[in-house]
Amino acid sequence: MIKTCFFVTVFTLIFLSHVMAREVKPYKVYLKEGTVLTSLKGDIDQRLTRGIYAFVLETSSFERDNFVVYDKNMKPAFTTTALGVIEIEKDFTLLPNVDAEIQYPAPTVLKASNKTAYFDTQFNLHFDNIGAEPFNLLYGTKFTNATGKRFEIRTLYNSELPVNFGVTLNYLAAAWSNKDDEMNLSAFSFGPHLQHYLHEEEDMAVSVLFGTDYSPSYRTTTDKFKDNYHAVILNLGIEALWQTYLGKWSGGIHWRRHDLSLIYTDRSTLSPLPEDIKIYSIGAMLGYKYEWDL
Repeated sequence: MIKTCFFVTVFTLIFLSHVMAREVKPYKVYLKEGTVLTSLKGDIDQRLTRGIYAFVLETSSFERDNFVVYDKNMKPAFTTTALGVIEIEKDFTLLPNVDAEIQYPAPTVLKASNKTAYFDTQFNLHFDNIGAEPFNLLYGTKFTNATGKRFEIRTLYNSELPVNFGVTLNYLAAAWSNKDDEMNLSAFSFGPHLQHYLHEEEDMAVSVLFGTDYSPSYRTTTDKFKDNYHAVILNLGIEALWQTYLGKWSGGIHWRRHDLSLIYTDRSTLSPLPEDIKIYSIGAMLGYKYEWDL
C-alpha cells in the first residue's frame, strides 16, 4: 500500500511539473462579430462590428471561460469571455507539409479566390455659412451671409492604398432675407471624394477629405424671379471619428467653393451677365458611420 502511494505521488508530481513547465504563450483565434471587448485600462466595453483574428490567452489555467486579447503590438489590451471566441489554432496543423524535394507541375493559369471588399457609408448633417456678396453684386441686393443645412450620404471603399475613395450625394437648402427681399437656394450635387487618415487610434481617428461635386440643379428663387445654374463644387474638410457605445460618430469642418454658371433666368433686367460666379461656404458637420462588406 505504501509502495503504491509512493508511485502515485511521484507520477502526480512529474505530471504537474510537466504541465507547469509547458510554455504558455498567446495563440490565434477568431473573434465573432458582436464580441464584447473590455479594455484593461479603464473597464470600457466596445462591441466588434465585424469578426477579426486576434491572439488571446486564457486568464485561468483550469477554466477556459475568460481570455486576454492582445493588440497588434502583442501587448495585452482587452479581456473577453469564451462566447465570442472560435478556436482556429488546430486548423493550421491540418495543413499538409510540403516536401521541398518533390517537383510539382506548373500552376494553372485559372485562379479563383474569395476576396472581401470593405466599405463604409456615412450620413452627415452640415451647417454651412454661405457668402452672399456675389449675389448682391449681381442682383443689387443687400443680403448678409446665410446658414444653410446640407444633407450628405458618403460611401467610401476602404482600400489598401493610403487613401479611401468613393462618392457622395448632397442636398443643400439655404435662405437669405432682409427687410426688402428674401431669396432661397436649393442644390443637389454628387461627385467623387478621397479620404486620408492622418492619425488613428483604437477609439478615434482624424482624417482629411477632398472632393469635387457636380450640381446639375442649383437654383435661387424669390417671389419675383427664378434662376438656374450649373455648379462645380470643390470640397476640403477635416473630420474626427469616435467609437462609442452607439456606434461610430464623426464631427468636422468643411470649406467649399461653388463655381456657378447661369443657364436660365426669367428676368430680363439681368444684363450684362457674368461668365461665372464664385460662392464660398464653411461649416460644421455631425455624422454617423456604418461599415459593411461585400
